[in-house]
Formats: sequence, C-alpha cells, structure tokens
Amino acid sequence: MPSDRYTLRLVSSRNDVTITDPRVEDYTLVIARMGGNQGLPECVPDVLADMEQLSERLSFPIAGPLIGRTLCLFAGLGAAKRIFDAGCGFGYATTWIAAGAGPGANIVAVDQSEEHIARAREFHRRCELSVDFDYRTGDAVEVLRAEPGPFDFIYNDINKASYPEMAELAVSKLRPGGIYVADNALWYGKVVSGTTTRDAWTAAVDQHNQWLFGHKQLFATIVDQRDGLLLAVKRS
Repeated sequence: MPSDRYTLRLVSSRNDVTITDPRVEDYTLVIARMGGNQGLPECVPDVLADMEQLSERLSFPIAGPLIGRTLCLFAGLGAAKRIFDAGCGFGYATTWIAAGAGPGANIVAVDQSEEHIARAREFHRRCELSVDFDYRTGDAVEVLRAEPGPFDFIYNDINKASYPEMAELAVSKLRPGGIYVADNALWYGKVVSGTTTRDAWTAAVDQHNQWLFGHKQLFATIVDQRDGLLLAVKRS
C-alpha cells in the first residue's frame, strides 16, 4: 500500500463514469485507420481484424486497437526482448506487443484456457512474426513466480482479484528500465466510487494502482484510454 504521506481524496462517489467520450475514441480510431499500419508486418492487420471479429462473435473482451497501438508503441520504445503476457486470451494484445518488440523477442504468453492458447498459436502463426512465442497454460502469477528474471516488459490482464499480487511479483521480475503495463486500471470507472460501495475486484484494482504509484522504484501513470491503461517504468 502507499506511504502514509499519501491520502486518496475522491472528488466524487458517482458510479456512472465515462472514461473516454465515445466521440473521442471514434475520432482516434478513424485517424489511426486513415494513417494505415506503418511499421506493422504485412500479415498482421488482417489477423488482428479476424481476432476483433472473433471477440465480437464470442463476446470475449480484448484490449482493442487503441490499447493495442499503445502496447506496440511502448514495447518498441522500451526495446523489449524478454516479455511476459499474463492473461493472453487468444493472443490479441500479444500480437501488438510482438509487432512492437520486433525480431528476436521472446514472449511467454500465459492463459488459463487451453482453447485460448490453441487459438493464439494459430493466429500468431498466421502473423509470420520473427518472435519466439512460449505458450503456457495455467495461473499467470504462478508461472511468473517460477520464471527467472529479468523481463523487459510485463503486461497484465488477468482476473482483477490477482492484480495486487501480480504487480508486486512483476516489479520484482523487471529489469531496471523495464516496463509494467496493466489493462483495466480504471475498471469501468468504478475505482472512483467510495470504499463502502466497492466490490472486491474494484478494491483490488485500486489497491494495485495505489501500490504502484507509491513504489519508490517506479514512475507510473494511467492513460485514460478505454478502461484505463497503467504504465510503470522501473527506475535504476
């Protein structure tokens, strides 16, 4: 938890929070599509589109193209080569991260579902990325605990109850200069609600966020894209 020096003072207890105005999101998507996919390997955009259609058909949540572009950007900026994807689903966010990291990267991709992992394998095969994917089925926290560090980039999108534990473990496994990223950091805007109205997952996400912002070795921010993307860099 954060230092006693910090006191979180909420300015509102409303639950009906709109994180991003839909018009802003639509505008950003439109200019991204107009700009094309400069730098992405040729096969990747079509595969991403197929994943987005599958997500809609199955009502399975994925990061989406705006978060995906941010992941791609930071994986490249961080020169990430050793990467851990906690909760990869069928590989959508993993694809963006791999595209940003580029040739020579190694990505440990973990999900609880064997079916998701099988789909991720096939989608990534179609992408023709020069990346080594290491697929694991199981609990991402336990898989990461058993992995020797350091990692350059760790992405977290597992069940929210495990967010605090994953954050502490991830920070211990990052190299200095490494990047930790967590999706759903604003959790439908529910993190702004008063403590008496919170469900367990909202409380866990808030605990996760406060711990990361209060950590002396980290510099963190939350990008208010979609459901909130927390980015933290481990200082030397």
